[in-house]
Formats: sequence, structure tokens, C-alpha cells
Amino acid sequence: MNNTEISTENRYTDYDPWAWLYNQSEAHLAARRILPIIEKLLIPNITNGTKIFDLCCGTGQLSQELIARGYQVVGLDGSEQMLHYARQNAPKAELILDDARSFELPSNSFDAVICTDSALNHIMSLEELKQVFSNVYSVLQADGLFLFDLGLENRYSNIAVADGEMQKDYAWTVGETYNREEKVGTFTITMFKPDNEKQAQKSNLLTSSIQNLKRVIYNKFLRYIKPAALLKLIKRDWQSSTMKFSVKPHAKTDIQSALAEAGFTAIEIYDSQSKLAKPEEDQEAYFVARKPAVS
Repeated sequence: MNNTEISTENRYTDYDPWAWLYNQSEAHLAARRILPIIEKLLIPNITNGTKIFDLCCGTGQLSQELIARGYQVVGLDGSEQMLHYARQNAPKAELILDDARSFELPSNSFDAVICTDSALNHIMSLEELKQVFSNVYSVLQADGLFLFDLGLENRYSNIAVADGEMQKDYAWTVGETYNREEKVGTFTITMFKPDNEKQAQKSNLLTSSIQNLKRVIYNKFLRYIKPAALLKLIKRDWQSSTMKFSVKPHAKTDIQSALAEAGFTAIEIYDSQSKLAKPEEDQEAYFVARKPAVS
């Protein structure tokens, strides 16, 4: 299957600057976290070698894992830079540049559709999310499955630094805020990179050893217990840049209703352990819905 791109005026240019960092640091972790859930909730219910649509495929690591398992994969994303890395990570996938809310592909094209890593939380209204569901329903074959995850009503909070990473050539932190009245969350990602000229002037064996020790301590320990410590460990002459992204959590009942309105049936909700979610769980959820078989 060849790589293809379909250009569109509607695309997520705001996510282009994030693509390099996401590909470098987080995408492989996300794929590793999500793959066991797909293997439990989706793979047993579809035939090997069938066609899967990876909606909001990002940088392609999960698409590649599915290709390696024998599936045909078509990936769609609104960020041209995300697809730049996806072409490298999943060279046998067919890749499409388009918007999840408005893409048009032939009906009944796929045996399954996935949308992972909370990508649909970046759809900022329930009405637009309904349009995504309608698009997915159209491209699914009869009896096809739709698996996706979402952050729910209490997923987001106010944390100045929720996570981070420190490497030789870059570092980053992510913080989040949540407006409970508007029900809108904001992620702030700050990337730090060295001034190469200044680094060359100061570089010596001792400073390099100290920085290596700092990286080990932070990445293996402090990242999980005190992520804000990174701000004190990076060199003061490193340059910083900031990116912000808005997200919208949803109630499980709203998502169920929106799926049913699009035509889906057999809607099930699971937790991150692939177990049926308890009613009181309101952090995150994995949804599995089916397009009815032709009667």
C-alpha cells in the first residue's frame, strides 16, 4: 500500500510544532500503553489481515504495530508534521491529511476504526464530536467496530507541572489547567533547548558528567514524584518555547447518546485495564461501539 496525502483547508496547524516532541518522547509510550487494550477489546473480534482506519493517527507508531500484526492500515491526521513522522514510522500505511470532523472516504471501507490517546478530547464541542461519529459510521462496514478513548469529566485539573523529561539536547514540561465552569482544559507544554554556541564554550567532562547524573535522577525518579524539579535542573542558558492546547472532557452518558444518534449499537465502556467500567469512574474511558450488521 502506498503513502498518499489529501490536502485540505481544514487542518490542525496548531499541532505541527508539537509533532517533533510527540514523536521523540511520548508517541511510543502511548502506543505501548494502548496496544494491550486493542489486543483485548478489538483484535479478537476482527479477522487477521482486514482493514483498520487509524483516525487521528499522529506520528504512526500504533499504525505500525498493527501493520506488523498483519493488518492493512489507513491513517488520517490533520497535522502535516505528524504525518511527516508517520511516513517514517509506518511506511506501509496509507496516510491522509484531513480533518476528523469533515473527511470524506468511500462508505463501508473498514472493518474497524480506532482513535486513541485522547485525540477526540481536542474536538471542542459535542456537536462536532457527533459529526466525527457520523463520519466513522459511514466508513465502517456493517458489523464493524469503533474503539476510542476519551478523558471524562474529572480527568483534568490544575497542576503547574504534571510531567516532564530531560535529555541531552532537549527537555520539556507539561502543565494543565481546568476551567470547571466552561469545562475546558488547557495543556501548556514548555520545551527547553540549549544554545549550541554557549554550550560549546562551556562544555567539559565535569559539566557533562553532572548533566548526565541530573538526567538519570530526574527521568528515573523525580519525574514520577516531583516533576517540577526539572525546572531547577536544566541549565539557565537553555532557551524555552511554549505551546498550548485546549481539550474538552465529556460525560459518559453524552458520549453514549451521541454514538446511538449516529447509529451505533452494542456500546460498551471499559477502563484502562480493559474491564467494564464502573458507573462512578469519571477519569477516562475506552468505548467500543458496533455498526449494526445488515439484516
